[in-house]
Amino acid sequence: MRQQSQVLKAFLLKNLYRHPQVVETTGRARQVVTELFALYLARPQELPEAHGRHPQRARAVADYIAGMTDRFAIREHQRLSGSVLFP
Repeated sequence: MRQQSQVLKAFLLKNLYRHPQVVETTGRARQVVTELFALYLARPQELPEAHGRHPQRARAVADYIAGMTDRFAIREHQRLSGSVLFP
């Protein structure tokens, strides 16, 4: 049983978790989140009012981004940065 589990883990690591398309998509997603964080910190007026008034701006931005769906984060990133990472 242990050997079968190790074989399965090795297969998943190679063919799923580290598949080139997965790695590339993960990198672009990381870029979206990182850039959104910087954009909202630089332009707090883009945040909803409740988040923009928070005294700890970095925490408010992080919480706001954490609550986003993938689609909304991608749309916001496109709107604020002008770049399209997920066509």
